[in-house]
Amino acid sequence: MKDNNKATVSENLVHFEKVEETVIRSYNPKKEEIKKKVRRKFALRKLRQIVSLISAFAVLVSAFFLGKRGFETYLAHNQEKKSEELIIPNEVTKELSNMTEEEAWAYLYEKYPHLLDIVFPVGFNHEYALYYAENPDTVGYIKIEGTNIDTPVVQADNNKYYLNHDFHGKYTSYGEIYATYIANLNPLDRNILIYGHNMNDGSRFASLKHYKSIDYFKKHPVIEFNTLYEKHKWKIYAVIITNGNVKGDNGYFFDFTFNQCSDTCFEEYLVEVDKRKLYETGVDILPTDKLITLCTCTYEFNDARLIVIARMVRDGESEEVDVSLAKKKETPVKYPSSYYSDKSKNPYKDDPKWYLY
Repeated sequence: MKDNNKATVSENLVHFEKVEETVIRSYNPKKEEIKKKVRRKFALRKLRQIVSLISAFAVLVSAFFLGKRGFETYLAHNQEKKSEELIIPNEVTKELSNMTEEEAWAYLYEKYPHLLDIVFPVGFNHEYALYYAENPDTVGYIKIEGTNIDTPVVQADNNKYYLNHDFHGKYTSYGEIYATYIANLNPLDRNILIYGHNMNDGSRFASLKHYKSIDYFKKHPVIEFNTLYEKHKWKIYAVIITNGNVKGDNGYFFDFTFNQCSDTCFEEYLVEVDKRKLYETGVDILPTDKLITLCTCTYEFNDARLIVIARMVRDGESEEVDVSLAKKKETPVKYPSSYYSDKSKNPYKDDPKWYLY
């Protein structure tokens, strides 16, 4: 019995020694350090692989959106070229100017047979016949000499459609130049509001941003805006920066979007415009004048808007603007509250709020 116990103890000791050796070997400091290094390298390799995958994905996503934007730009410019083909050549226009209305339409029908299928409004300016035939939403044409603004103006039954559709009805983030849906253009309202995006490639209403500079105004003080029935030039009266919604001015919105208002209201509106204009243009204005208001985005604060206000050239008045009268304002410019990082520096913080009526 004792011999058996001795054997069992001996076997246990041998087993223990083997386990001890294994434990000692498994906790060998040098080997542990090597294992740690291997684990770190493996973890770093995994991390690099993950970072590489994320980077590659980010590059692919960026490339996709850049490619998408580039392709959209390509399509937008192609559509613009297509629109340019709708301009009736100067030589044809000159011929038409020497004809009676009946002769002019007969000439156009012969030259452009597809116009025979179009019903044109009475008193229609045949210069825009091809535009109207392509898109009956056409209501006019706007051009500012020496800028990229030289395009038809459209109008839908809401203000959203042409925010993301072009002249030919194609979806695009470029949108189109369009008159607000409430605008009456025959006869003209007291104020015609026209919208357009401020695109990075300089298209649509991007040129308007340069009117923040008085020197730019001096080079381009006149806008040509024609309807389908009348042709007019407009002298720029004021350039302002304002908010596009009530969030930009403590719940207040300076309403430049109206189409009609009373004489008294109109005079008060002009007083408010004078507070906000960036500089004096030297162009006068009367309570009887009609306005066009061009609106685009600007980025001084969230949802900021750049507004260019011009009044119609009066009957018998020269189309020229005496730009030598343009000068810096003597009073501070009134901006929305969002413009000021330090609200206490707003010189108009206690100014009464004016509302259209």
